[in-house]
Amino acid sequence: MLTRMQAFTSVLILLLLPATLQAQSNSKGKNSPVVVGFLKSANGNELQVLQSGELLRKLVLGPKSQIHYVGMQDQNDHHPVPGYGVKAKVGKDGSIKSILFTHPIGRKVRLGERRLTMSERDLFEKVDVDRNGKVSYVEFAQSIYDSPKHGPDGFRKNDKDGDGGLNQEEFKRSLITVAWWELSRKTPADWMTTADLDNNRKLTLEEFKTICSGGNHIDNVFRRTDKDNSGDLSHNEVTAYIESVTAEK
Repeated sequence: MLTRMQAFTSVLILLLLPATLQAQSNSKGKNSPVVVGFLKSANGNELQVLQSGELLRKLVLGPKSQIHYVGMQDQNDHHPVPGYGVKAKVGKDGSIKSILFTHPIGRKVRLGERRLTMSERDLFEKVDVDRNGKVSYVEFAQSIYDSPKHGPDGFRKNDKDGDGGLNQEEFKRSLITVAWWELSRKTPADWMTTADLDNNRKLTLEEFKTICSGGNHIDNVFRRTDKDNSGDLSHNEVTAYIESVTAEK
């Protein structure tokens, strides 16, 4: 027989469990279906991936595994090499459904505040370090956008001709998805004017959505941006948000 306190605790756990599971990232934990990290070793079809810098995951390539070498123009690079970046979708038994490999990013290349006023062409020429007319995955990640979880998919999607690099048109399309680039195209005052549909000099959550790139987390971004907890965003709060996004990380 459960005591009243035990029963209350059990009910509380059941109520909180869905929210807890929803809050957990699908790329963290020893049983996560998405594995993001670095290849530690490759032995035949067995791969050891260092996930999130601390958890070693054993993954297995099978006959149906989809393998993609993102941004690798040289066919000689198309085999698992320790140190490669990894993003994989896996089954519960560690079998690989799909896996994307990327070259190691290395050190970031800081472009400074001037990047916020550059044209697409000027930025392309600046980022194309080896001057081969293509922006590689490494060049893009070093200076424009680095996300081990989302970067490989985005780069592969925008590499329309599949040659492993972004030409000027592909690079331009890629920039549209980069928050700091999009927000830098207008001043905070201009963004405020664009989003403030009722002209009350404040932004509601719905109005904020027109400039925020928070995706599924936009509610949390709004709450963090609303420093005075007023339920609306002032011009200063919107300016602070834009400056935080456009700041070089």
